[in-house]
Order: sequence, then C-alpha cells, then structure tokens
Amino acid sequence: MTTGEIALMSKLRFTRDQLRSMMSELDAGQVTKEVSRRYGISRSTLYRWRAKFAKEQQLDSQEQLRSLEREHRRLKRQFAELTLDYATLRAALIRDVRGDC
Repeated sequence: MTTGEIALMSKLRFTRDQLRSMMSELDAGQVTKEVSRRYGISRSTLYRWRAKFAKEQQLDSQEQLRSLEREHRRLKRQFAELTLDYATLRAALIRDVRGDC
C-alpha cells in the first residue's frame, strides 16, 4: 500500500445506516472480530462506536421521555379545563331547569 492509500483508508467514513447495521449485527450476537474484519475496522474502534451509539440512543430516549411528559402535562391541563367547563354548564342547566318548574 502506498501512503496515499493508507491516508485514504484512515479517512474512510461510514454512514449512519452502516453504523446502525454494525451495531445491530453485534446486538444479534455476531462476534466482534468478524464484524470488524468484514467492515475493515479495528475491534477497539467498533467498541468505541458501540459505546457512543449506546449513549446517543440513551439521550434520544431521554428526550422522547421529556417530550411525552410535556404532552402529558398539556393534556392534563386541557382535561381539567374541560371538566370545569362541563361542571359549570351542568350546574347552570340544573338551575335553569329548576327555575322553570
């Protein structure tokens, strides 16, 4: 290999989909040595990417949880407002019915 080929190989980038594919292969029980050989990367790089990918997934799930909590609070407020409106209208209707009799 020439130094140009080595420099090119060191700058080889994988797409997000390729990284997901590697991580899913590892999660499916593939041996790290085989996966690293197949993609032409070192095992230590694969372990580092796996840790980074796990951290990103954890952050994504935390953000999703926060989003769901915000939506839950909004829906609870809306439900409380509608319940109050219902109770007010029901009380007014009962007063009107009693007044006519």
